Amino acid sequence: MTMNDTWGYKSYDHNWKSVEMLTHNLIDIASKGGNYLLNVGPTSEGLIPEPSVERLKEVGKWMKANGEAIYATSASPFKRLPWGRCTKKVTPVGVTLYLHVFTWPSDGKLLVPGLKNKPETAYLLADAKRHPLATEASPEGLTISVPPTPPDPISTTLVLKVQGPLDIEQPGISQDFDGSVILQASEARLHGSDIQYESGHQRDNLGFWTNPDDWADWEFKITKPGKFDVTAEVAAMEAASFEVVSGEQSVKAQAPVTGDYGKFRLAKPGVIEIASPGTVTLAVRPVKDGWHPINLKAIRLKPVAAANP
Repeated sequence: MTMNDTWGYKSYDHNWKSVEMLTHNLIDIASKGGNYLLNVGPTSEGLIPEPSVERLKEVGKWMKANGEAIYATSASPFKRLPWGRCTKKVTPVGVTLYLHVFTWPSDGKLLVPGLKNKPETAYLLADAKRHPLATEASPEGLTISVPPTPPDPISTTLVLKVQGPLDIEQPGISQDFDGSVILQASEARLHGSDIQYESGHQRDNLGFWTNPDDWADWEFKITKPGKFDVTAEVAAMEAASFEVVSGEQSVKAQAPVTGDYGKFRLAKPGVIEIASPGTVTLAVRPVKDGWHPINLKAIRLKPVAAANP
């Protein structure tokens, strides 16, 4: 990834990513078991642009305090965490979970959803004295009592050490910390005779969608209602249209012809509005007229940014 919009140096490219975005990217990628390759484009004199220097210094400052939660860690065991991300280290006697909190709980209670393990200790990584934080188990998971304000406004790291192999009951689909929702093919409910979930080489999608009477839907929880841009990752060999339906709302899109059922591109059906918090059902249905099979990897809902007054 680049720090602005270009890989080389351009004097007029001032669209720099924020320190918060760069740090969140780093944490997000580590939580998925990846590495972050961040490009810095020097000038023709070999100088690193000052905006790059400023941002790298700030990310370096965060890493100096939180590097333990990034270096030599492995991917998160959780499918989703509404407040941030998780990395982990496995030991012979248990697991250390690093909880990266982007959105601090206003009530001072951080729920680690679905975690059934007995906690050994929980503390703030920035706390040199490792004062233990109170924990409480419940059917929903493990709740950690945290201070009223986050020590780090970008991302505060909590260390949670648990005993034995991880025991996690994955929660249902819900919004991410930024209000977005990702509806993966693997979590869809399928309706019909032919549609199937495919996995394996180049496959993590709904396929065999030959019958235009077949459809799929997802059920998920919304805590931050509003308007959402809808996008779909689709592969198709021939032109076909589909609709995304939620309640009385319906938006349509034409699947991009990608030439390969394993090559996916984005389709943009439009905007839907979810007016109130609660459980929402969203369906994808073929447009029967002129239907040809498509493969669908995921549907994404991204909050529409409010216009400036």
